Amino acid sequence: MTTADTGPGQATPASASAGAGGPAAATGGSLRLRGVGMDYQRPARRRGARGDAEADGAPAGHVPALADVDLAVEPGEFVCIVGASGSGKSTLLRLVAGLIRPTSGEVTLDGVPIDGPGPQRGLVSQTGSLFPWRTAAANVAFGLELVGLSRAERARRVAWYLREVGLEQFADRLPGQLSGGQRQRVAIARALACEPRVVLLDEPFGALDVQTKEDMQLFLRQVWADTGTTVLMVTHDVEEAVFLGQRVVVLASDPGRVVADLPVRLPADRDHATRRDPRFLALRAEVEDLVRAHHRAHDARAAMVGQRAGGQPAGARQ
Repeated sequence: MTTADTGPGQATPASASAGAGGPAAATGGSLRLRGVGMDYQRPARRRGARGDAEADGAPAGHVPALADVDLAVEPGEFVCIVGASGSGKSTLLRLVAGLIRPTSGEVTLDGVPIDGPGPQRGLVSQTGSLFPWRTAAANVAFGLELVGLSRAERARRVAWYLREVGLEQFADRLPGQLSGGQRQRVAIARALACEPRVVLLDEPFGALDVQTKEDMQLFLRQVWADTGTTVLMVTHDVEEAVFLGQRVVVLASDPGRVVADLPVRLPADRDHATRRDPRFLALRAEVEDLVRAHHRAHDARAAMVGQRAGGQPAGARQ
């Protein structure tokens, strides 16, 4: 990997064009979230006989998940989002994927409003969501079939991306015959095969063991350098965010909002020893303190709501 992480938006992938036999040059897109808010509808609840918190007669209304989020991700940038549970991390990713629309504000890709799913954005979830009846190669080819590429072009791209993720020899294996890490590599290859402007990662390594997870993190950094795509990743793992990203964005809860946007000033050529770098340790501690502080504030607010609803702190009931 020969990129240089010199600050937001300044990394230049060494192999954006992938060389002979590879896919066409993949250049990352520019994401913008301006004043984005997202409310969910809460149905009215019946009051329970015992007046418990789960049936407290609360009226129907809107529950804000995100409020006034401003975020810019530059072409080719790798940005990680962290925050406690309930901070709206996955909601934000779903907005960028076009799976839901914001209640307020605007989400754009290269200046064009996002109003639904599309091939310019590839999404990888924690489970990978592969089709169990399709081989690794057929899973990677799925999106290419939907966009109507020729059989020859599909075969070329599938072969290149399986080679890129180190699974060329497993092309004919079904997902059930692959390890967890291998399945996630197939999922990432499938997301990249359509050559999206942005790859969205929602806790992609959360279900993996520690060693496999660390190997996958190194793999992901390499793939990002080779393809030049923009990456927006959600994770609850602060160490992972600092290791992978060029920036770490911290969300607070009630509702979700950006409270910190921190550059990661570490070398591009990261390895396991990077985790012992004093700069890495200092930034990890800073981000952990931020997440912890806002998590405690969220718990305090939840306890107050519980006391009002049922006369005792939320979480006290068994």
